[in-house]
Amino acid sequence: MHPSGNPAESGQPELHVQHIACTNNAWFSLRFVVQRVEGDRVIGQAHRTSAFPAGQTRNVDLATLRFHGKALDIGDRVRLRVGAIGGGRRDGPSVAYAPNGHTAAFSVRGTTQRFSINRL
Repeated sequence: MHPSGNPAESGQPELHVQHIACTNNAWFSLRFVVQRVEGDRVIGQAHRTSAFPAGQTRNVDLATLRFHGKALDIGDRVRLRVGAIGGGRRDGPSVAYAPNGHTAAFSVRGTTQRFSINRL
């Protein structure tokens, strides 16, 4: 990927999705929130999921979320903010919203203090 992290500059197509799937492949239970972002700035976040153990996946339909009472517009960017139960928090890569039925799948791996969130 281009050093700026901007898919448009790297020649990669922009990923637009309606759903996010987060699979826990880590050595801990986790929970997450979906954050609406502009660049690195958080504009709002949805309610967090309940904690779930390794080996499970949670899915979120972005069309059902509200940020400050407002639904997402096409092209709005969102990301996961994952919290390890008993450990740290990390931000995942962002994706753009579109009501197209597509899903961005993410895998969380590692330990409570050192884990990664990668798009599959």
